[in-house]
Order: sequence, then structure tokens, then C-alpha cells
Amino acid sequence: MSSSFNIVLPYGITFAFTSIFLFLMLRLFGLPQAVLAGLFTTFILLPHQLYSVGLQALLVVEIIFVGAFFHKGRRAKMFFVDIFFWMTIGLIGLFFINQPYLTGNALYFQISKMIVNGLFNVVVADMLLAYVPFYRFFKNNKVNKNNFSIHQFLFHIIVISIIVPFFFSVMTNARNAQGLLDSKNISHVKNIVSIMEKEISDWSKEDLRQLSIKNAKQIDRMDELVHYLDSPELDIVIMNEKNEVFASTSKDIQVNTVYNMASNEVLRLANNDFLVILPKDGSFAPINKWGKGYYLYDEELISSNINIMVQLPISQYQNKIFSIFLEQLGYSLIFALFLSIFVQTVSSIFMKNIRQLTLASTRLPEKLIQFEQIEWPLSHVSELRLLSKNLKEMAEKLKELFRESNEMNNKLKEQTKQLIESEFRLNHLAFYDVLTGLPNRRHFQDYVKSLIYTQPSSLFAILFIDINQFKQVNDTIGHAAGDTLLQLVADHLRTLQNENRNIFRLGGDEFVIVLSIKEREEVQETLQQMIQEFSTPFSVQGHMLYVTASVGISLYPDNGEDIDTLIKCADIAMYHSKEKGGNVARFFNDSMRNKYDDRLLIENSLRQVVDKGNFELYYQPKYQFGRITSIEALIRWKDPELGFISPATFIPIAEEIGLIYEIDRWSLIEACEQNKEWQDRGFPKIPVSVNISAKQFQRDYLVSMVKQALEISGLSPEYIKLEITESVFIKNLDYVTTVIKQLKEIGVKISIDDFGKGYSSLYPLLQLPIDEIKIDRQFISDIDQNMKKSRLVQSILSMAKGLQLNVVAEGIETKDERNTLMQMGCDELQGYLFSPPINAQEIETLFSGSLKKNKI
Repeated sequence: MSSSFNIVLPYGITFAFTSIFLFLMLRLFGLPQAVLAGLFTTFILLPHQLYSVGLQALLVVEIIFVGAFFHKGRRAKMFFVDIFFWMTIGLIGLFFINQPYLTGNALYFQISKMIVNGLFNVVVADMLLAYVPFYRFFKNNKVNKNNFSIHQFLFHIIVISIIVPFFFSVMTNARNAQGLLDSKNISHVKNIVSIMEKEISDWSKEDLRQLSIKNAKQIDRMDELVHYLDSPELDIVIMNEKNEVFASTSKDIQVNTVYNMASNEVLRLANNDFLVILPKDGSFAPINKWGKGYYLYDEELISSNINIMVQLPISQYQNKIFSIFLEQLGYSLIFALFLSIFVQTVSSIFMKNIRQLTLASTRLPEKLIQFEQIEWPLSHVSELRLLSKNLKEMAEKLKELFRESNEMNNKLKEQTKQLIESEFRLNHLAFYDVLTGLPNRRHFQDYVKSLIYTQPSSLFAILFIDINQFKQVNDTIGHAAGDTLLQLVADHLRTLQNENRNIFRLGGDEFVIVLSIKEREEVQETLQQMIQEFSTPFSVQGHMLYVTASVGISLYPDNGEDIDTLIKCADIAMYHSKEKGGNVARFFNDSMRNKYDDRLLIENSLRQVVDKGNFELYYQPKYQFGRITSIEALIRWKDPELGFISPATFIPIAEEIGLIYEIDRWSLIEACEQNKEWQDRGFPKIPVSVNISAKQFQRDYLVSMVKQALEISGLSPEYIKLEITESVFIKNLDYVTTVIKQLKEIGVKISIDDFGKGYSSLYPLLQLPIDEIKIDRQFISDIDQNMKKSRLVQSILSMAKGLQLNVVAEGIETKDERNTLMQMGCDELQGYLFSPPINAQEIETLFSGSLKKNKI
């Protein structure tokens, strides 16, 4: 075997491990790389000796043999492939390599040792491949993750448990042989030397001189002494200081020759008493070289100039080691045979149960689903018996789960069917209006987007329809009637639908017609048909309702190329239609956009001014007999960019976008604080009137807002008067009555503003605990010249006096109007004749002037 990686023991016994690395290279990198590594070791690293080169070449043949077996993907244990090699090619090769140098036990020992060494190497390589994670170090597809079987593991244990002790036995025997030399032979040799030394010391000087001149008699005498002490285990040689041999029992050293140890022997120190002499011939095998060597004990007799050498042939110790090795190898093979049979039997029993468990658990889910009967093995091994029991219990539980799963699947199928139906219904709900059955806003948006995407060059119109007076129908007849009206409108509009017209309901009283056209004039035909449909009254809960609609029209692509722009333009045009009285269609144009942009600009600025509170309160006094008896707070807004903006412009916008609540709150607190300040400065303690939007009665917030204003300002509640319009009473008189009663409990006063201008229902005057009514300017203008106005106002005054209500006439601009109202007995007068709305400083000036007049 190769000596590149080896362990050297005494007597030329070596164990080489080069093939371990070559087998690893074979399985990790492939046959070519392993062969190249073997050749490199053979011809580069090792000395070019016939014996060494022959063994290394045999190693390369071993690698090629094993590698060729696995080259086409065959599966087997590498150890058994290697056994086959050593029992055939390897055995023959070892015999021919060693036979020229060794015979007998030495030959059998060397061949057996090399085979065992080779098998040990392949087992070590196989174990490294099985248990060391080489895949972490070598990133290639050939290196797999560790995966070994129980059979493989047991096999490794068996082989290692036999071969490793065998190696230690050989090493121990080799060292014991040396120990035997040290303990037994040293004393025996020294005893022989001592006897010879004693015998020679009895010789006379003449005898020694005759010996030195090689006298035949003395030579025979010395030869007789040497042969007398000779034994089979050793050879004795007598020489003088010139290494001339006088007597010898060794066949290799002749008498009357000169023994030249330096030229013919290799000297190596073994211990303090012995030398190891080996031949220098490098062609010998190490074990053969040691077999031709011997231990040498050398003793020089200084007094007689005689040198005594005792040689112990090493071959006798080698033969003992070889005999022990071959005997132990036989016992090991017998032990390995019985151990293999035992392990195979135990493994078969164990694996039989494993195979039965494997067969029983193969396709286990499918068997359980089909409710097949499964035969679980009963093992004598407690762990396997427990495993089988656990698997059986698990299978029973899985069966139960599968039964429940089947039931659940049936339920899920039914639920899936219901979900499909529900999905259809939800899809219908998502894209169709529940009340009218028309496509809804989402459907409308998807449809228009689809038109724009699929027919970008085609023309179409969007007709935005808003039902006029629909809110009044809801408020007067009820929401159920409103829903019925919407359904009737949808039915009438549905009659217009064709392949070019699609009808949608966006929500509330808003409908849309999407009309595919080639010319703009085609829209008129649809408008005429729609007017025809709305020309007859709608019968709703016994009421015959004549319904009109405001229509705004935008055109694609003239007014926009996306749905948001088109809807915005149609909506703007619809509001322009409403401003013109409704019942008319308006096409969008850029002038409408400007008006819409103005409104948007006001809306954005309004949001900012509400956040900052940059309004201002003006005050208009009310007079009675020339004296200021109360004042009305009127909000004013002067924007740095837009200039003065009338309340008639921004208040409706504030109500629409929900900012009116913050505006009313600010106005109320500001008016209360200002009135409290005037009272603290000694000005007259008179009420201040604050206008409250009807929107406040749609939230449960008004009462708490009034309490907060009074708490912040510290003003007494009798000095605050809330002015509300008649529209407050329309929707929910009972609720409004409750709120006003709560306000009255606080102590504030309630005034009905613009009385007679709106719905003029007298019933709320009986129900509500109000304190005052204000007659609108349209009844006051030219009252001195218009007899009907005069009589109407007189009637209102008479009715108010009977109900003990304070009456305020607003909008007085002439003295004749003033005189007429004073003659009628009106309580308070207000208008530009007396004073327009002025700021707080100018009111203070009026207060000061009024105080001076009163003093005079």
C-alpha cells in the first residue's frame, strides 16, 4: 500500500491510509480526479522503488475498479465492492508483488494485513461520507446531504468493532515483541558475554598473542567456546580491534574475514544495549528488510583487545507476530461471521416490523378516506410496539376527522351553492339600485370608463337629471311617497332606454342618461321624449303630482375626457338649470365653469375663515318711541382677495357644506361677549338678537351651544334672543317644540324671523313658546300706499297682540312707513331709516347719543 499517509510499527509492519482520501475524492469529485490524485502520489511523492510503485499502482487499480462500478449509477455498498476487488484482482496483485520478497507466514501476513488495511480504509471513507456534512463545504450537485440507513449504521459498527481491535492487537504484539527482547534476551545475552569474558580472562598473554596472530590452536579453542555457548536464537562473533573475525556461529560472517559493518549494514540504535542492523538494499519490502536484519549486542574486552558481538535474528520475532496475527485473523473472521449472523437476525426482526409499519402507513390518508381495514403489526420490541399503538390511535382519530370532514364538505358544498347565489345577488346589489332596479352609480362609472377606453373617438352625452320639488314631497307627504315617486320616475325613464341610451340612478333624486350620439342635435330628441314622459301627473298615495326635472348635459370629449370631469360639468349645468327655474335642460359651457369656480373659491376661503374666526359682527338697532330697545347681530365677511361677500352668498354655501354650525357658534359667543362688555361699561342692558340656522335643529347641539355661550360670556340669558325662520317648523314640529322649550327653560327669548314670507302656518304660533315675530320687508314696503298690505299687517299685529307676542317691523326705509306702523301699534321698528348695520364702535356712539337725549 501507499506510504504517503501511514503508521510505521516495528519489524516493518506499516498501515497506510492514502486510499481513504482517494475514496473520498472518488465519491465527492468523480473518478478522473481520484485517479489523477493516485497517479500523482505514485510517481511524484513516492520514491521510485519497484515494490512501492507496484503497491501504489494496485491502489490506483482499486480506485478505478470501485469507481467504474458506480460510474453508471449502480447502487451498492462501497465496502462490498471493495471486498470483491480484494478477493479477485487485489489478491492476485498482492501475491505477485510480495511473492518475490516473502515466503510462508510472512507472505500470508503481508497479504492479509494489506487486505484488512484496504477494507478499513474504505469503511472509514464510507463513514465520513455518511456522517460528515461535506455538502456544506463543497457547493456542487454531486455532494448530497447526509442520508444513511439503520443497516448501514449497524454495518459500520460491526466492521469497526472487528477491525479496530485487530489493529490494536497487531500494534500491541509488535511492541510486546520488543518488550520480550528487552526483558528476556538482554539478560541471556549478557550472561553469555559474561561467561565468555570470564573464560577469555583466564587465557595467558601468550594465548592471546597466539590468537591475535591467528594461531590455529587458539582459533579452534575460541571456536569451541563460541559453539559451546551458541543457541538457535542467537549468533556469536569474536573479532579483534581490526574487525578480523576469529570465531563465528553466523552463516553470514565467516572466520578469517574482516567484518565491515559500515559498508554492508544499516545501523540503528534500538536501546542502550542493542543495535538494529538492517540491509541497505532499497529494493526490499520493509517487512522483508526487517526479516533479514538482526539485533546486535557488542561488548569490547579492553584488556585482551577482543570484541564480542551477539546477534539476535529479527525474523524469529516477526514469525511470532505473523503467527499471532494469522491466528487472530482467523478468530476475528469467525467472530465477524457469527456477529453478522446475529446482527442480521436482530436487524431482520427489527426491520420486518419497520416494513410492516411502513406498508401499513403507506397511502394512509387514502386508506382512511376509503375506510380500508389496516393490519397493524404486533412487535416484541417495546418501542416499535408503542409506535404501532400510537399510529393505530392516530389512524382512528384521523378516520373520525375524515368522517367529520366529509360531513363538513357536504355542508360546504351546500354553502358554496348558497354563496354563489349570494354572490350573484350581491353583484346585483353592487351594480343595481335596490329601490328602482336601475343600474347604480358604480355601474354608471364603470360603463362610462368602458366607453372612454373602448371607444375613445366616439361621442356620447351625459344627461344629469334632478327631480324638482322632491324634498317638498318627502317633507309633506312622507318618505314612502317619495320612494314611490322615484320608482315611477324610474319606470318612465326606463321607457327611453335603447341600444344607444342607458339609464342610471345615482342616488336620492338624481338620475343619469348616457346617450351615444353622432351629432349634438340628437340630444334634443331624447329631451323631447323625456319631457313627454313627465308631461302627465304621477299618482302617489291619492295625490296627483306634476313633476318637473332640472337637466344638465355634458358632452364627451368636448367638455372632458374623463368621467370625473364629465360628471362635474353635467352637475354644474344642472344647477344652472335649477337657477333658471328647473324644467329646462342646460348644456355645459365655460361661463358655467367660471361661476362654479367662483363658488369653489368662496367655499375654500370660507373653510379658512371659519378655522381662523375672521368674521365680524355688525349690529342694527331696533327702536321704540325713539329709544334703542334691542339690537340684532349680523355677520359680515370681508376677504382680503375676494372683498366683501354678502351673507346671502356664503350662508347657503356654509349650510350646504356643513360649516354653518361653527359660524352660528362663533356668532352667538361673540354677540354674548360684546353685549356683556357693553353692560359692564354702563351701556343700556338690552337684548341682542342672533340669527340661528334651521340646520341647527337637525342636531342635538343647539341647547348645549347656547349654554356654552352664556357660560363663556357671563351674560344673563334674558339678554339673548334667538331668531329662527319658519322653515324650522316644517319637518318635525314636535322635536322643534321640545328644543325651544329647553331654550326657554334656560331663559333665552325666541323670535320668528321673516314671518309671513315662507309657509306662514299659524299652528306653530299656538304650539311654540315664542316671544316675538318679525314682519318681513316685503309686507312693509309702501305700506302707507298699499291698502292690502296695511290690512294684512294690521291683522298680524292684532293676532300677535292677542297672543302676547312682541312684533318687530323690519326693513323700514321711509318716514311714512314708520308713521303708519307706529299708528298701528307696532312694538319695535328696524330699518335703514334709523340705522344700517354698523360695527361695535358706531353702536357705542348711538348708545352715547341715546343716553344724552334721555338725560335732556
